[in-house]
Amino acid sequence: MFDLDGTLRHNQPNGYETLIEFLAELGHAPSAEQVRAGHRWTHYYWSISPEMKADLAELGAETAAFWVRQVERQLGVLGLGEDAPPLAVTLAGLFEERYRPEHHVPADAAPTLRRLRRLGYTLGLVSNRTEPLDPLAEELGLAEHLDFTLSAGQAGSWKPDAGIFWRALEMAASQPEATVYVGDNYYADVEGASGAGLQPVLFDPLGLFPEAVCPVITTLGGLGEVLDGGKIEPPSTQRTRRRRGRG
Repeated sequence: MFDLDGTLRHNQPNGYETLIEFLAELGHAPSAEQVRAGHRWTHYYWSISPEMKADLAELGAETAAFWVRQVERQLGVLGLGEDAPPLAVTLAGLFEERYRPEHHVPADAAPTLRRLRRLGYTLGLVSNRTEPLDPLAEELGLAEHLDFTLSAGQAGSWKPDAGIFWRALEMAASQPEATVYVGDNYYADVEGASGAGLQPVLFDPLGLFPEAVCPVITTLGGLGEVLDGGKIEPPSTQRTRRRRGRG
């Protein structure tokens, strides 16, 4: 199973990197350490963190006030808390005026998915989006490689809660210990999948989470090295071992 945003699909340009560029235009230059901490915090916030839940409850989803609040919190992590309220309004305006991201699917996504199909894996897309994922998977050219898709809105459960993973397991007709979940968000994907009993693989091209104890890849194609290295057995090998009475 794969996460969508930040794993199989990316915003181009990246939203957080654009924020840092806007700050530079406005004369603010957080240190490299602060930028890294802010990037980690972005993953934390969007993992349905308590702060995000509080902001949604108070301000509502997708409102201008919600985005200003999120940027205020981000600025605090970047060491710009004193300037946060007016600066957040200015930044939100810049995003509204100039930020027009496009879909980007990494070049190694389709080859990786095709290889997994050949190895016998059932492939699913599991995302914290509200709307069904089939139309977007089709638009991105991913649908032909997938056996199923599941959004949090459909599952009535949001990563890192176990419910969305358990619903995906039902759709895949699989057991947790026989299932791999690949995602970029340490808090939602790794901790969520691990808590539900699945094998997480962290997609971390920037090395933001060195504390991860699960397999880590920096490219989607790197998943092949995880499989070839024997860290995770393909289904065909598992079936052969069971037939021989070895597992």
